[in-house]
Amino acid sequence: MNYATARLLALSAIVASAAAPSVATANGRFPAAQQVVLGPGARSDIVALRTTFGMLVSRDGGRSFRWYCEDLLYFPFVSGLSFDPPVEVSARGDVVLGFEDGAHAITDGCDVTDLFTVSHREITDLAATPDGATLYAAESTSGSRSYILRADASLSFQRQGAGIDGLRFLTVEVAASRPDRVYASGFDESSGRTPRVLRSDDGGATLAAISATESLGDAAYISGVDPTDPDVVYVRVVEGLGSTLMRSADGGAHLAVVARTSDAMVGFALSDDGASVWYGSADEGLYRSTDHGLHFTLMRMVPTLGLRFHGGALWLVTDWLRQPWALARSLDGGAHFDGVLRFEDVPGPPFCASPSEGTAICNDRWPAFRSSIQPVARRDAGAPRDVLEVPMVLDAAPTPDRPAPMDVGAAPADTGAARVSLGHDCGCHSVPAPDGNGYLALLAIFIGRRRRVSIATELQ
Repeated sequence: MNYATARLLALSAIVASAAAPSVATANGRFPAAQQVVLGPGARSDIVALRTTFGMLVSRDGGRSFRWYCEDLLYFPFVSGLSFDPPVEVSARGDVVLGFEDGAHAITDGCDVTDLFTVSHREITDLAATPDGATLYAAESTSGSRSYILRADASLSFQRQGAGIDGLRFLTVEVAASRPDRVYASGFDESSGRTPRVLRSDDGGATLAAISATESLGDAAYISGVDPTDPDVVYVRVVEGLGSTLMRSADGGAHLAVVARTSDAMVGFALSDDGASVWYGSADEGLYRSTDHGLHFTLMRMVPTLGLRFHGGALWLVTDWLRQPWALARSLDGGAHFDGVLRFEDVPGPPFCASPSEGTAICNDRWPAFRSSIQPVARRDAGAPRDVLEVPMVLDAAPTPDRPAPMDVGAAPADTGAARVSLGHDCGCHSVPAPDGNGYLALLAIFIGRRRRVSIATELQ
């Protein structure tokens, strides 16, 4: 995505947020969920949801979540206004995240650890094998040589090979069936910023540029690699405000267009056998292919902000203002969804017997921030037009892979106790809309602060 396009999208998002039915903000950004990652391995004990206001992490399969504020995640580094960290889960259950000054890990459910084996340079993306035993990172800082890093479950990262000059990495992905096969994408650090796709067969030590037969538009992002065939790779290409999904069956040598969206395609997922492929966007909904990504059909018009297939379930990140929840899960390929998380049900930061300075900051910020993600007064206007019209599963017994069902009764009084209510929500938010001065103030704040290109949010 070029600078002009990114700036236009960012300004549009700010104005849209100001005009939305809620004016809650978090750290200068409108509260929104972006990406979900699960683990360790094939288990779904850990559910890590990246948001614009930090991380929401569950260690009980989605029954309860805790909030890790940005001050804790990046402490003592202060991140840019719009930097969104790449996230993965290791085989040990560590939630690893990269940012502009290295990488950190949520290791014990309470505090955050600095990964000293990662230099204090920007980590633009992370990838992991399905078992979480091998992790890759793209280390790439403007004006410096870029490297692919590799680590085992101990999170001891090492640079692979001699690196690359004049190239800025955006994404990295690993082939599940061949862990030494790594794909990466980026752009030349020149005035033209030409998009590039690269492939390695030695774990990132040497990377060969692929001469794609199709245009790579303004920017190219590796979406995923078929879990059973390392030569089948999906590349998402940004073209203006829209996106194109391309598929290659020969390791990237030839790319064929398989789908397009008029807005940003920010959701992508692959089933364990590669037969089912999903993509989605906020405006055009959720699509699915059952023939290994060759043809797609619309599943439903649900705002799709992120997707992940894990442990036999499809996880959906969606718009919490237009849906009853921010995170949901489907056990039938996207035909039906069960709500997993609403922002207002998060009880706050983790409890720590000996809180660090970063944890203490989260505790101090929580009371004020909590009010920004609480449901506002709702009009009795019936089911909203944009709400996903899918019955929730209310009578299934909770299991490690199925969160407790939602309570559809009246909302309880806000006592501050932990609530994991996954109930229906009409989605009708009614608050006074901001006036023109409010828009100008938001734009002034945005323009006046240092801009950071949000690399990780381009696609998960």
